[in-house]
Amino acid sequence: MSGKKRRIVRVGDVRINLDEVLGDVRGEEIENIATDILQEMGERRLKQWKPKLNIFAHASDIAEWDNVLLNRYCPVYANIKKEYGSDSGLQDAYKGLSRQLAFARDLLDFAIKLFGRDKEIDLGRSITYPTMNTSMLTGFYGKNLEDMDRALSYAESQLSELLISDYSATEKEIEEKTLHAGSLIFLAMEITESIKMCCFNFFNAGRHAATEYSDFPPVETEVGIGAVDTTKPVVVFFGNNFLPAWFAIEHIRKEGLGDAIEICGVGAVGHDIPRFYKRGKVLTSGIKARKVFRTGIPDVVVVSDLCFEFDILAEAKRVDAKVVVHRYKVGNEFEDRSEDSVSDILHDIVENDLPGVQLTIPEKAGVLAVKLAMEIKKKGKRKGNYLLSEERLKEEASRCKLCDTCFEVCPSRLALSKAIKEGVKALADIYDNCIFCGECERACPEGIPIVDLITSAASIAGKLREDNYLMRAGRGPMSELEWRDLTFGIILGGNGPGMINIIGCGNYPGSEREVAEIARYFLERNALVTLSGCVAAEVAKYFDAEEKKYLFEQYIAAGVLKGLVNFGGCTAISHVPSAVYRGALVGSGYVPKANWTQIADYLYARLPVVVIMWGAGSEEMYSVASGLVRSGIPVVVGPSGFKFKRFLMGDKYDRSKWWMYDGVGGEKKEVEPCPTHMLVPVETKEEAIAMSAKLLHRPLALRDPRLASLEAENEAHKIFFDEYPDDWHLYVRSEQELHVMRKVELLRKLEKEHGWVIEGMRIKRARHRSGELMDMGEYNNKYGIQLGRYSTLVPRLVGRYKNI
Repeated sequence: MSGKKRRIVRVGDVRINLDEVLGDVRGEEIENIATDILQEMGERRLKQWKPKLNIFAHASDIAEWDNVLLNRYCPVYANIKKEYGSDSGLQDAYKGLSRQLAFARDLLDFAIKLFGRDKEIDLGRSITYPTMNTSMLTGFYGKNLEDMDRALSYAESQLSELLISDYSATEKEIEEKTLHAGSLIFLAMEITESIKMCCFNFFNAGRHAATEYSDFPPVETEVGIGAVDTTKPVVVFFGNNFLPAWFAIEHIRKEGLGDAIEICGVGAVGHDIPRFYKRGKVLTSGIKARKVFRTGIPDVVVVSDLCFEFDILAEAKRVDAKVVVHRYKVGNEFEDRSEDSVSDILHDIVENDLPGVQLTIPEKAGVLAVKLAMEIKKKGKRKGNYLLSEERLKEEASRCKLCDTCFEVCPSRLALSKAIKEGVKALADIYDNCIFCGECERACPEGIPIVDLITSAASIAGKLREDNYLMRAGRGPMSELEWRDLTFGIILGGNGPGMINIIGCGNYPGSEREVAEIARYFLERNALVTLSGCVAAEVAKYFDAEEKKYLFEQYIAAGVLKGLVNFGGCTAISHVPSAVYRGALVGSGYVPKANWTQIADYLYARLPVVVIMWGAGSEEMYSVASGLVRSGIPVVVGPSGFKFKRFLMGDKYDRSKWWMYDGVGGEKKEVEPCPTHMLVPVETKEEAIAMSAKLLHRPLALRDPRLASLEAENEAHKIFFDEYPDDWHLYVRSEQELHVMRKVELLRKLEKEHGWVIEGMRIKRARHRSGELMDMGEYNNKYGIQLGRYSTLVPRLVGRYKNI
């Protein structure tokens, strides 16, 4: 016997040894957190299962669940190379995490300075379980900025630990670390979101009654180039940092300038601004920022940290726009004037024609931007129009030699040379599909300003005026009440196929309407659709000519079946896993604190939730995908999905991979191969819809939800590929799970193609995957889980019911 002191916690009649629960009790703080969690779990739960907590989790602390995933889904790598002794995919995950940690740290430190460490983090009465991405890793909810600091310091230390241990990691350890980096990025994003809502008054559904959700926020945020009144001074904010915009709005409100100036945003900050200023306008996604400059819209540009490379200064000079740089490196052309007064800086820029300045103080950057734009417009410092005339456009186009160099470098594979020769209409048609990356201009041997041709042609054709849409601003988190209704609708009632979450940066070739069409497809089939990131602005561009409504006007904003919810910008992606955790809680009552394996095990096997990552291009998105997978949420990546660096693919033909433990007796039972994949690439919107429908299958779904998910997959395949999927029959356990409109056809297919025995409209005998023909009672006993029976993928979570 060693002299080690045993740490025992009593919960009713149950005695819990903390050394067994935690493995390594690292200090009194962790011991206290563990005690509180066990008390919250309660005597009954602790008698059922052996608890295991991951307080301030290291990557290895969640290996129990990571192993479940990695043993079932095979990592498939693409575009991978070794960098500095490390896997480049893992390096991308680290880079994405480090950016979000850095932004969260800057914002948190600023908020502490402004409001104090005791500033409360209160998401409102509608949110019972706050900061769940944080609590799942640390064991506590963030109740104030002091708690946020504890959580963020933990995440920062984890990044350091991951980097240090990276060089000697095995392939499996690399996967675990990548998953861990993904979990940590949601913690960082959640801290940022919580500060935005609780300190800077961003829209937050938690502060509103459920009766308001159907129209909260209202459909009033304008989107697009045509939304801007250029007769007024125009300030355009770029980047991820909203603070300069927030202080600009505070100044505008104080001075009563709301009607006198246009405040617009591009990318992440574009989606942040309307959450605290209803006049704010979203121009486009960050990757398409170049078209904002080429149309000559901004008088002043305020740029902060970007998640992609962009030549801000060069683009600003083309249209005589002044640049205010806040905590972003753009070379040595801008002097740091942080110590000078706004009036002195304003005078020097206007009178000495400086291109811009750097400012580290966000308040000063915001106030300067407003005053500078007003002064520029007042003194007529810019030309009235920076677009090419039709005559000048034709003159530039005449220099084209049809060499097709532009086509070779275009990521959208647009026939640019052909359009240039055909003229204004053909160039205007290019506008809708161009991502304005500028590769064509840089490659053109004749130096033709191709992007100028496209934007100018679009203006001549009236497309810039028509580039004006409406959307709802981001609303923040989903409430437990919404999940309760959704649970009854999906998990119990089967009235809709599930929850489809569309996220992304807008960084993809092809029509902007594609993502709107994906959203509309699932909405029409009673799914809940949520949006996060720049894709919300893309969805806004769908207009129903028959109903004369935008997509956001056609569907309610509540988190229920047939609801269209916009969570917000990039950091609002953190509301996706936290919403799903709430779904697990509504159905199970599990404690969402440092209890990763049990929560993930529950939602993975039960909740029909899928994320579509459309236009994934940044390192943040690579890390986000890993975090979603670790939470038990399948991810579909497109439309250039095969450019992603890593996938987690299942093999539906390998029966040894598809099993669960009976939660009462512990028997290992074969189940349906679902979700078939956890991270899977697609290339078209049709593939995205069909794959997402497929990934809604869950082994523990009840009868009506099984019907809903099977019909979702079958319908999508029939519409887009004119055939049924080759494995649809693997998900059938009763004729009652076949849609009434397809039942006759599908029963005939079961009989003729799969060797099942059908009598009338009933399944008499089924063909097991082993080839054996069985009556339905025996079939359902040997294949799949009895409806409503508790089951698990984790041996530790098999119930100890004899102890109750």
